[in-house]
This record gives sequence, structure tokens and C-alpha cells, in this order.
Amino acid sequence: MSLLGCSDPPTSPPQDAGADLGADLGADTGDEPADAATDADEDVPVTPVTFTQVQELFTRTCAMPACHGRGSDGGGGSGGLFLTDDSTSYGAMVNQPADQVGRLRLVSPGDPDQSYLVIKVEGTMRQLPECAPSPGRNPCGVQMPQLAAPLTAAERTLIRNWIRSGAPRM
Repeated sequence: MSLLGCSDPPTSPPQDAGADLGADLGADTGDEPADAATDADEDVPVTPVTFTQVQELFTRTCAMPACHGRGSDGGGGSGGLFLTDDSTSYGAMVNQPADQVGRLRLVSPGDPDQSYLVIKVEGTMRQLPECAPSPGRNPCGVQMPQLAAPLTAAERTLIRNWIRSGAPRM
């Protein structure tokens, strides 16, 4: 199944899903590595982020019918995950188990490093034992958004900051 059109056109090739957390994960700016916004810097205040800002990112990059949106036939929602509007997205992710790694939540409020959403957009799934590929098997798929440029460092930081601040509904 082709998922072309699941996001903005690629501006750079997706990073290897096995990249280290400390590696630059396709940031458009080319300055700081993606791990610059991790929990290691707990003394740095978190920039307030609303779920509306996160949903705007999902709407632009994820909510297409072939990805995590709804088709005209009502289908879609790759992996059963719909990110079509604030209420649907929030309810489908926050404190919900990740299908591919049941010990994790899609969004674990306050803990971006234990949130599968962050792991998928950063492309670090292969670092998890449950996601180690074997011949003919790739249990955790690829970095999101699929078949498009990775999210920018600023977009990944937006998601991390929202989760770090407790994943507030507003």
C-alpha cells in the first residue's frame, strides 16, 4: 500500500530508524541535535505548548486519509489511530497503550522519553528490544511521518514540551 501524500513533500531523506537519540534527526536548521530538548536538561523551563498547537501539526502532517485521517468511506486511521481533530486525537493517544510496544503509552503525560509518539517521530524505535528487526519482520514500522521528511527539530520539541508539561488538553 502506498502512503505517498501522508505528509508534506520530502525536503530531506528520512533518517535511519536506528539512529541514536543523540544524533541529529533531520532538523532543518542543522544546529542543535534532537536530544538538546530531552529530560536531561530539567533545569531549563519548558516552553508552554497547547494541544491546539500539537493538533495543528497532526492536521498538517498526519491526518490524511491514507495515514491517520478518515477517507470518504469512513476508513483510514493507519494502525487504528485517528488524528483528525482535537477530541479524537487526544482521546486516542493520551494514556493509551502503544500497540507495538505494550509497556509504553502513546503519550505518557510528563514523560516524553516513555511516550511512543516521541519515539516514532524521532525514529528511535529500533533501540527498543520489542522493535528489533529480524529477517522478514519489522515489528515497529518506520519513523513517522512515513515516506516524508522527518519533523523538524522545532516540531519534535513542540511535541516533547507538550508531553513534558503533562500533555494538557487545552
